[in-house]
Amino acid sequence: MSMHRPKRASFRSNQEPESPFDKKTNTRPSSWTDAVAGKGDSDFNAYVVKAKYAIGDGLSHPTFGNGVVVEVESTKIAVLFESGERRLAHAVV
Repeated sequence: MSMHRPKRASFRSNQEPESPFDKKTNTRPSSWTDAVAGKGDSDFNAYVVKAKYAIGDGLSHPTFGNGVVVEVESTKIAVLFESGERRLAHAVV
């Protein structure tokens, strides 16, 4: 014999407004061209694994070319290159 249990009410109702903390703000550039706009050759430093990077930093990778950091995690960075986005290692923060 199975026991019927009522469904629990969800934590949020459909009518509750979303918190501004729930949304991730999309600050990523829409394309590589937009990301590198306004940057000169001196703004792209050679990529070094032991260096720390921040969003917006330009770097020059020996294989992928020039790119811009679009996301930073504890040990990884997402870099937007002309060929697409790549995840690279960087120094522990």
